[in-house]
Amino acid sequence: MLTDLDFNKNVELKNEAMSEITLIGMGSMGSALARAFLEEDHQITIWNRTKSKADPLVKKGADFAADLSSAVNSSPIILICLKDYQVTNDLLSAESVRSNLAGRIIVQLSSGTPDEARKLSDWINENGAEYLDGTISVYPPQIGTGEAAILISGSEKTFRQCEKLLKVLAGQLKFVGEPIGGAAAHGLASGSVLFGAYLGALHAARICQAEGLDIKLILNSLESADLATFNAAVLDMLERIESKNYDKPEASIETGTDGARVLLEHARSMGINTDFPDCAFKTFREGIEMGFQKKDMAALFLIKGKIRDL
Repeated sequence: MLTDLDFNKNVELKNEAMSEITLIGMGSMGSALARAFLEEDHQITIWNRTKSKADPLVKKGADFAADLSSAVNSSPIILICLKDYQVTNDLLSAESVRSNLAGRIIVQLSSGTPDEARKLSDWINENGAEYLDGTISVYPPQIGTGEAAILISGSEKTFRQCEKLLKVLAGQLKFVGEPIGGAAAHGLASGSVLFGAYLGALHAARICQAEGLDIKLILNSLESADLATFNAAVLDMLERIESKNYDKPEASIETGTDGARVLLEHARSMGINTDFPDCAFKTFREGIEMGFQKKDMAALFLIKGKIRDL
């Protein structure tokens, strides 16, 4: 059964859609998205430049389109999960594809920046289609579960038209607002926290290696108090930035500088990579040079930018 979409009455689909949704891109994430739909008995059309990657999904019931134009022409909703926006732009701009976009909803789940999302949205709208931009916040094995999170931005009316279908992919499907770059911005912000944690974990492993310690010591501690402390510290920092409350610190920039200095000195003395502690130390030192040493570490937010009221 096809999804009941309230398409613009001034734009008619050129051919009757045969599937509920078309998925473009059958990499590890795209394949996971397709499997989630198939497991819920949804009618889907899929397309990938390398057909062999799509064969397992065809065996499970997906329809494989012979070309991208046919894939776009097969469904009212087109979900894209490719390497990046440039690949998306190259594929959709072909005349045989572009001419079939009118009247459809394009849902972009490829990785990109807010500016790329805005530019693609403008182009999609100019070609008579609606556009939603999304960010996937989990790994492929989590797709289709209640824990999976996908953020969507764009027209709320358009989002509501395909919300039930997209909910199949993520129990934590969330609409984050109409500004089209919102989902990408949320994704970048979350990724920034995660990448910082990843780099810190890598350096922690180097410390253990240099000191002849079992890395399980880190694992055991992170499974207990350290993770809870980390989460609380990050939330406290963001709340302080939002309220501009940098006084009465839990941990001052002066304290943070001392900690980063010790990390850096240890890395140098043991001959391990110094990039991570060096970056941290330089950042804290800049806070000291700006006179923020007694303020909470959240005040580091103010460096390399316009200084606001403290």
